[in-house]
Amino acid sequence: MHDTIIKVWNNELRFLRWALYTPLSLLALIYRVLLSLREYGYKRGFFKTAKAAVFVISVGNLTLGGTGKTSVVERLATRLKEIGMNPGIVTRGYKRKRKGTFCVDIKKDSAHDVGDEAFMLAHRTRLPVLVGDKKHEAVEMGIRDFNIDVAILDDGFQTRVIKKDLEIVVIQGGNPSVNTDLFPLGPYREPLKSMKRADIALIHKGEPNHMLDLMTMGIPRFRMRYKPAYLYNIRHDMIAHYNLLKEKNILAFSGLGDNASFFKIIGDLGGRIIYKIPFPDHHDYSVRDIKRLSAFKDIDLMVTTAKDAVKIHKSHAPEKLFYLAVDIEIERENEFMGNILSRIQQSRFKTYVQ
Repeated sequence: MHDTIIKVWNNELRFLRWALYTPLSLLALIYRVLLSLREYGYKRGFFKTAKAAVFVISVGNLTLGGTGKTSVVERLATRLKEIGMNPGIVTRGYKRKRKGTFCVDIKKDSAHDVGDEAFMLAHRTRLPVLVGDKKHEAVEMGIRDFNIDVAILDDGFQTRVIKKDLEIVVIQGGNPSVNTDLFPLGPYREPLKSMKRADIALIHKGEPNHMLDLMTMGIPRFRMRYKPAYLYNIRHDMIAHYNLLKEKNILAFSGLGDNASFFKIIGDLGGRIIYKIPFPDHHDYSVRDIKRLSAFKDIDLMVTTAKDAVKIHKSHAPEKLFYLAVDIEIERENEFMGNILSRIQQSRFKTYVQ
């Protein structure tokens, strides 16, 4: 179903898009009206926006699906930690079983309890990862219990209940004719003009479409890309170089918002992908799924992502199952970080003067 919707949005299934155009347009219009009413409510003060006691950075996007924002959160949090700050990451923990507002404990929690991205962020950064539907409560917990001095909101562009001091928006480039309609007629969560709220734009995969290009004029823009880090054998807790993929017959599977990007990385590293198995974003792997994947023959390696791997129990993992860890590389990263640190210092100076 997910893949069918994507194809309808991309105009690959033209007859289906034509058949659904009227009802989807009506729903998109209703959605636009609701967004407008919400915006009016915040501007008129009917809805309240809380001010946190620390600097709040939002990393988000305009569209549904994966653009790499969680990887940006990880990289930003790590860099802030390296320069002596104490950042906390705030996320809703999509598909989590545990309720309420809490901090991820990688020794006691699982990806099923707290959400795959929340668990992965906690495991990779070793920083406080605060989970909750009410982001302002999660930020307050981070300040109270972990003395955080910066809060980074994962997928926070649409969040309005907390005041954000810096908006970073990740834009998917590479397709100049991309559908810019509002959901459900298209993948956009907000109209393009919402980009005017952004302070920094991160462009992933080539050039943005013409309208996004215009909307980001005048704000700092940086490019980003994924780069491979290492392979990790889930069953044996062993690290291997990603060159192990070269000229191997591979079964690749993932449950991302953009599975094609993951498959492309493996191909670019010289792996021969014999089987591509895409799952829906945030797929919760069962023992049956793993058995089904293990039944494929004539493969040397099975490869998935770090986000998917946290949902596969070590005891169920096949001997030849690895996950490929990837990092992001930000063009002119020192300038990118300097822009952010400058805003943090300005905010602190204003607070000091007041």
